Amino acid sequence: MVPDQHNAPAKRQYLSAESRRESILRVADEVLSKEGIAHLSIVGVARRAGISRQLIYQHFTDLNTLLIEVIRMRFRETQMTLDIADGAHDLEIRELVERQLRRVLNLPLRDRQLIRNLFGDISALPRDLWATLIEIREALLARWAEVIDPGNTPAPLSYAKMGLIIHALLGAWDLMLDGSITEDEAIDLLMKITESLFVLPW
Repeated sequence: MVPDQHNAPAKRQYLSAESRRESILRVADEVLSKEGIAHLSIVGVARRAGISRQLIYQHFTDLNTLLIEVIRMRFRETQMTLDIADGAHDLEIRELVERQLRRVLNLPLRDRQLIRNLFGDISALPRDLWATLIEIREALLARWAEVIDPGNTPAPLSYAKMGLIIHALLGAWDLMLDGSITEDEAIDLLMKITESLFVLPW
């Protein structure tokens, strides 16, 4: 009987400790991006990476530690994607906000999934992940608040307002995906929501 090549684990490659850790993170990130947090497991990552569970545990103490490190890695990369380009700070606030919203709407699917994971139902996740997720959420919201409300230190209400904009973005992605609205219509809707939440000299 010919073995099923699709289900056979990949052959193990011998890598340095740093490269192996990076490889594990990338495999876990692929699972997280395509299937979501609920489908991430040490056994699944080990099988996809073609290594033993014990090798994963040499780098990450448990599944939650692995998940946190994947989210931190993806967060850093997504932030680099959304960093404001040189000279953009010279734009009017409204134009800058619109530009950033358009960049967010056009994020790659894996980055969109990261934001969905970060701003989804936190109660569905292990409690020991909450503090880290909240920390990353607040870091992301603070960066975006700098664009919308520059010069002001984000207060709890500002974080709440930014959270509402993020959830509106999630909805806009879905509506664009099924063809209900165009990108320009999504931008117009998101700008109106932003303007209704922040009183700015636009």
